Amino acid sequence: MKKIVLCNLLLVLALSGFSQTTPIKNVILLITDGTSTSLLSCARWYQTYLDSTKSTLCIDPYIKGLVRTNSSDAPIGDSAPTTSCYMTGQPSQTGFIATYPGKTDHDLAPVDATKAYQPLTTLLEAAHQRQGKSTGLVFTCEFTHATPADCAAHTYSRGRYNMIAPQMVYNDLDVVIGGGTSYLKEREREYLKSKGYNLFMDDLKGMRNCHQAPFWALFQPSNMPYWMEADTTAIPSLAECTEKAIDVLSKNPNGFFLMVEGSKVDWAAHDNDAKPALIEFLEFDKACKVALDFAEKDGNTVVVIVPDHGTGALTIGNTKSNHGYDRLSLKQIMEPIDNYKITLWSMREKLQNTDTTQWPELFETYFGIQIQPAEMAFLMSASDYNNSPIPKEQRQGNLSMVKMLSQVIYGRTYFGFTTFGHTIENVFFAMYHPQNDVLTGCPTNIELHQYLCRQMGLEGVLEELNEQNFVDHRKVFEGYNYKIDSLDKYHYRFTAKYKKNTLVFDSYTNYVTVNKKTYDVESVLVYMPINQTFYVPKELYRYLLLK
Repeated sequence: MKKIVLCNLLLVLALSGFSQTTPIKNVILLITDGTSTSLLSCARWYQTYLDSTKSTLCIDPYIKGLVRTNSSDAPIGDSAPTTSCYMTGQPSQTGFIATYPGKTDHDLAPVDATKAYQPLTTLLEAAHQRQGKSTGLVFTCEFTHATPADCAAHTYSRGRYNMIAPQMVYNDLDVVIGGGTSYLKEREREYLKSKGYNLFMDDLKGMRNCHQAPFWALFQPSNMPYWMEADTTAIPSLAECTEKAIDVLSKNPNGFFLMVEGSKVDWAAHDNDAKPALIEFLEFDKACKVALDFAEKDGNTVVVIVPDHGTGALTIGNTKSNHGYDRLSLKQIMEPIDNYKITLWSMREKLQNTDTTQWPELFETYFGIQIQPAEMAFLMSASDYNNSPIPKEQRQGNLSMVKMLSQVIYGRTYFGFTTFGHTIENVFFAMYHPQNDVLTGCPTNIELHQYLCRQMGLEGVLEELNEQNFVDHRKVFEGYNYKIDSLDKYHYRFTAKYKKNTLVFDSYTNYVTVNKKTYDVESVLVYMPINQTFYVPKELYRYLLLK
C-alpha cells in the first residue's frame, strides 16, 4: 500500500513538473503607435496595389485578437499611460510615464491614492535588474518620446524631456537606436563614454560596423524623418535597426528584452495624412518580420505585436464614396495617393516659404492637384500661416495648415478620417510563441502585461521592485538630517549627513557619493517635483553608516 501511495505521489510530482512553464529567454515587444485596426486594412490593400503578389502582411498569420486599451481615468488613452500599462501593469493618466496615477472621481481601474506619483518598475528594468538580460529600444521618434520613455523613465509629465533623458541614460540600456541627437546632453554623453558605450550620432556607417553592446545610435536632432522622405544613405530603416539590435542583444546568454516602436504612424494619423501613415506601418511590418524570423529560428523567443491605441480612424470609404463604392477599383482608390510625393508637413513648410502666386505650381508638382482659388483662401486662414493677409481673429476656426491641407488634398480621395486625435477602439494584437502559448480573444492591457510577466518569469517581481527601489525619501531617511536643493528647473540634489558621513546624489542618476567616494545603485533615483519627493531604494540610508 505504501508503495502504491509513493508511486502515485511521484507521478503527481512528475506531471506537475511537466506542467510548469519555463520562462522564455527573449522577449521582443513591437508597438505600432496610433494604429487603428482600419489602418491595418488600408495598409494591406496599399501593399497589394504596389505589388499584386503581396496580399498579406507579415504579421497576418500571427494576429490573435483585439486588446482593450485605456487610461486609468479615460477610455480614450494617451500614448504615455497606454504603453506604460503594457510595461508596468498599472493603467495610468495622460502624460504619465511609468508612474502611478492620481485618484479621480471617474477612474476606470482601481487606484490607490496613497501611491500617487510613485515610479513603477517596468518589464525592461526588471529584466535587467533581476535576470541580467540585455535591454534595448528601437524607435523612429526622439528617444525621450512617450513610448520609449515608458520603458526606462518615470515622470507625470511626458513633455519633461530634461527629466526623461538622463533617466534613460542612467538606466544602462544596452542598445538604443532612434532619433534625438539634440536631447543627449554633454553630461549624459560623458557618462555613456565612461561606461564603455559607443556613441553614433548621425553615423549610419558606424552603427553598421558595430557588432557588440553597449551602444547608442541617434539620427537627426529630434525625430527621424518619415520613410517616404528619408535619405536612405544616412537614415536606417526600422527593419535594419531591429535586426541590428537583435544581433547584438542576442549575444547575452541570459537573453534580452527589446521594445521596437513604429513611432510615426501615429504622427501621420494625427495630421490625417494617409500616405505616410500607410508607409510607416508597412515599414513597421517589415521590422516585425525581422523579429518573427529570428524568433522562429531561435526557438526561445516570444514576439508580441500591438498598437498602444488608435489615432484618426483612417478608412477607405468616405462621403465621396457614399454611392458607387462597390464599383471602385483598387487602382481608382490607391493611384491618387500613390502620386503624392511629400508629406503634408513638408508641404506646409513649402507653402510657408513660398509666395501664394507659386502655390498652384507646388500643388501640381507634389500632389498632381489643380488647387482652386477658394481652397487657397481656405488655407490662408490657417492658424499658423505666418504670411496670411487675414488677421488672426478673422481666420476660420483654429486649425493648423497641415490639418487644413488634409481636408483639401484627401478630400479628393476615397480616404477618410473621423478625428485628428486618438480613438476609443480596441486594437489588434499578434503573437508568436515557440510552444504556441498565446493569448486570444479580447484581453485588457493589464492582461497583456500579465502575459509578458508570466512568459518572462517575473510574476510578482515588479511589485516587489516597486517597494524596494522607489520609496519616499522621508521614509528612507527618517531621523536623519537631510535637505533637497534645486540645481536648475529640472534637476535636484539630495544631501544627508550622519556623524562624519555626507551622502549626496542627484536626481535621475544611478549612483550616490559618500565622502566623495562613488557607489552605483541598482535603480534610477527619481525626483517628482509635483510632490517634492525623491523615490529611492529602501536601503539607501545604509550608505550613511559606512565606516
